[in-house]
Amino acid sequence: MVENTNWTPVLIGIVVTVIIGLVGIFIPFLGVLAPIIGGFVAAYLVGGDYKDGAVNGGIAGAGGGALLGFVLLGAFTAIIGGLALGFIFGLILGIIGGVIGVVTKDRFD
Repeated sequence: MVENTNWTPVLIGIVVTVIIGLVGIFIPFLGVLAPIIGGFVAAYLVGGDYKDGAVNGGIAGAGGGALLGFVLLGAFTAIIGGLALGFIFGLILGIIGGVIGVVTKDRFD
């Protein structure tokens, strides 16, 4: 994997994604932002280059998205379908958030 993967910030990013996603039940647009924010947090805490940010943010977004998909979409779709949809959605948005997090950290350091 990437040399600069630190699992503590990635787990923090997953938790942030899940918490914001659950709050997004009541504020719909916030649910879409959850993997972006989780990926941002993970990548910002880890630092590194664009690749590190994309990988760490993607892992955080995908993990949180999979958990949210399992919990929230599992009741409406097949459990595996909700898990897969949440994973793919979270992965793409987590990568975006991860790159933004690395760029932001570079600008403010």
